[in-house]
Amino acid sequence: MTDRLDLPRRYREQQLEAPPHQHVPNAEVWAYGSPVNSRSHSYSDLYLVIAALPLRRWETGTLTRWRPFSSQNPILVQAHDWARLPESFYRKTEWDYVVMQIERIQRQSEEWRKVALGAVCTKIGSGATPRGGKDVYLDEGPYTLIRSQNVYNDGFHRGGLVFIGERHADELQNVEVFEEDVLLNITGDSVARVCQVAPDVLPARVNQHVAIIRPDSVDLDAGYLRYYLASPGMQSLLLSWAGSGGTRSALTKGMIESLEITVPPLPEQRAISHILGTLDDKIELNRRINQTLEQMARTIYKDWFVDFGPVRAKLEGREPYLPPELWDLFPDRLVDSELGEIPEGWEVKALGELIELAYGKALKAGDRKRGDILVYGSNGQVGWHDKKLVSGSGIVVGRKGNPGVVTWAHSDFYPIDTAFYVVPTAEDLSLHFLLYALIGQDLPSVAADSAVPGLNRNLAYMNSQIVPDTILMDAFGRHVTPVFERRHRLDEESRALAAQRDALLPKLVSGEVEALETSITYNPSG
Repeated sequence: MTDRLDLPRRYREQQLEAPPHQHVPNAEVWAYGSPVNSRSHSYSDLYLVIAALPLRRWETGTLTRWRPFSSQNPILVQAHDWARLPESFYRKTEWDYVVMQIERIQRQSEEWRKVALGAVCTKIGSGATPRGGKDVYLDEGPYTLIRSQNVYNDGFHRGGLVFIGERHADELQNVEVFEEDVLLNITGDSVARVCQVAPDVLPARVNQHVAIIRPDSVDLDAGYLRYYLASPGMQSLLLSWAGSGGTRSALTKGMIESLEITVPPLPEQRAISHILGTLDDKIELNRRINQTLEQMARTIYKDWFVDFGPVRAKLEGREPYLPPELWDLFPDRLVDSELGEIPEGWEVKALGELIELAYGKALKAGDRKRGDILVYGSNGQVGWHDKKLVSGSGIVVGRKGNPGVVTWAHSDFYPIDTAFYVVPTAEDLSLHFLLYALIGQDLPSVAADSAVPGLNRNLAYMNSQIVPDTILMDAFGRHVTPVFERRHRLDEESRALAAQRDALLPKLVSGEVEALETSITYNPSG
């Protein structure tokens, strides 16, 4: 395994005389640095990454004193704990490292056992579509209809939720969702995705693409089952089963009932669920905070540039509700325009006078190289790459597939050919202002009617937009920048937490590490 290391033979041999397992016997150890890339020199550094749970204090101490090479070796060796490295390092080590030590599997407790899922569940069954087809979605009511687009391995997604009234809910009494239920996609491209329902969407029903799995709480913890089904090995098995029955991927009730799972004693199941759930809860909290922060920024934009709140307050003689340096930037009169009354000194311009919708560039998933650059498509982030197409913060607008969807990119990014990116026509036009202006333009309404809907940018350019003076636009940008920066910090924290969860998941549900001795800590960013 060390043959790829660009080190003199005697140094490789010395390393093998003092292997990592003396200090971290159950961890996988990766070598990273110039000796891995055949670029070694007399002052090279070799980084050893310990791919395991957060190291205990005694392990950290012995690693700092670990000298795998003799004192005559000029190579500096540094050992790092995987769980404490930044996410950018995760992505680099994944594609440029040498395995120095393969993880040694811990002995699984004799109390772990294999059971068929049907033997430890009180309900396994798929849902149904209410009568009425698409018309059902017009009959909104207090009941949530959960569909396949709400079921993901990283949790319950609210996007695309629809609601049904009492009449349709009564048709689906046998597929009512309870709080502890595990939901599994059983057909289509999303087959095998799994989650637990979010309690705040109850009462709820599921459609025919989603199965309800209700564990018997005496034998099986619902949270443990959810994570077990989401583990890489189980996902591979479910996908292979789903693809074995015909042209359409599907999982049957019989398949689910016969599925064998490995279960530890109930206390350990709950410990595993708690550890992974703690990470997911923090990720969900970050999502909700970001949702609130986004609403705050939109509310400010609407008050300033749509409702003209400060201008109307001045007209009515009300007290200022903004700092003086902001309050003084707003006029105190409204004048007529083609769009109705607007603040004095403001203009109505065509969208094409403010921005260019520039084409993204083709970049297939297989051609992307691991890196720190976010890749955006028509509906938001779709991956990572090692090269940027656009520098700095920017705005992405869906072109094909999801036309008109507007997304903010916090830093350097790469928009692919299903998207446009926004190029302001003048340097003093605030991107933050343009972002919310575009969101308010209802761009999906100017999508071409075809098999693959696409945004007609020439029609979009003709839309009218109320434009304040550039000083006020810039003031808006400065006012909301802290909100955007905090959202970005929370997104980064959530990605790091998700990486830690994904690394822990297969180890915990396979018994490679003991959940009862594991603790999770994170540093909330507030």
